[in-house]
Parts: sequence; structure tokens; C-alpha cells
Amino acid sequence: MSCSRCKGCMIEDYLIDMEESFGPMWQRAWRCMNCGHVVDSVFEQNRRAHGIQAPPFHSAETTVPLGAEALTRLAA
Repeated sequence: MSCSRCKGCMIEDYLIDMEESFGPMWQRAWRCMNCGHVVDSVFEQNRRAHGIQAPPFHSAETTVPLGAEALTRLAA
């Protein structure tokens, strides 16, 4: 699955609802490894109800460094 904002890799994640306001306490969601965008059923239901789309991700960089090259850049 790819992110709708930045086309990055999405991974399965679990979110906790501390107030148990909607259904079960733990919710399964998808989180983008690049920009952090989260997609889950509650977020999507609210976006559709209010006619809101997730804002596009804008980055000054054309590529997202992953792995050792990211650590090297941050250390410099």
C-alpha cells in the first residue's frame, strides 16, 4: 500500500483510544514511513463526513533518505 500524500510505504500500526469513544480500545491503522500520515477507519469516516481530504505532503527534497545515508546526513 502506498501513501496518498507522498507515495511512501505504509505499514500496519495499532492506535489506542484512551477514552474508548468509538468501538474497541485498539484500532488498526496504516502509517506512512516517510511522512507519518495515518489512515484508519475513524479518521476516514470523519474526513468523508466533513468533505476534507488529507493535505498533500510537500517536501523540498526529491528523495527521502533511508538507512545509513540518513544517519550520516543527520550526524554532519
